[in-house]
Amino acid sequence: MNEEKLEKNIKDEVLQKVRSGAVRARSQSYFVFRLAITILVALVALAVSVFVVSFILFSIHESGEQFLLGFGSRGILTFLSLFPWTLLALDVLILTLLEWLLQGWKIGYRVSLLSVFLAIFIASSLLGLAANFTPLHGSLLRMADRGELPIIGDTYESIHNSHSESGIFRGIVSAVQPDRITIRHDDKDSDKDEGTHIVILPPGSPAFEVGERVYVFGSMSDPSVIEAHGVGKF
Repeated sequence: MNEEKLEKNIKDEVLQKVRSGAVRARSQSYFVFRLAITILVALVALAVSVFVVSFILFSIHESGEQFLLGFGSRGILTFLSLFPWTLLALDVLILTLLEWLLQGWKIGYRVSLLSVFLAIFIASSLLGLAANFTPLHGSLLRMADRGELPIIGDTYESIHNSHSESGIFRGIVSAVQPDRITIRHDDKDSDKDEGTHIVILPPGSPAFEVGERVYVFGSMSDPSVIEAHGVGKF
């Protein structure tokens, strides 16, 4: 009974404010339009979030930077220094936008920012992972390499940027010896990592064969010799 009385009092109070002009009445079409816009923007934001997450995963895999996680503490620190934090920050901003959109609806006051972030981040991560099983990013990367991808072409081309100053080299094995391999790399962009290098293998390295594509983390003892801390096969 008390609840019914409270509900009636609230209703009367709202009606009184509407009549006095303190609260502006909105038509049903306004709320339908607002809901449609919110859903549309939310779907676009989710799609962008999925694309960003999938690109981050693709770039780490395509560049070979995931190998750094198996090269000890130095490799992990280098991985963190090369991680695309700007793209991750963009994704966080997108999730924050979703939370802001929800603030105008009843659910926005019941669901915390952290809950929205975790839910959308998990969903976009799973969808982003699934997107990497499609040829989407590979096709866009090839377009970027041919100079046919506007706006985001430079972002894709940066995947193959040289990080020789961080001790990272990529190449194709051209010769194999018991304690070293020779690699060649040329991706037509005149980076410092292009050319032929002799890689001194660390203990416990796997066997390599001519023609294999490898990822090398190490330091250069001279312009053509790399003392490797770790070597991974693509």
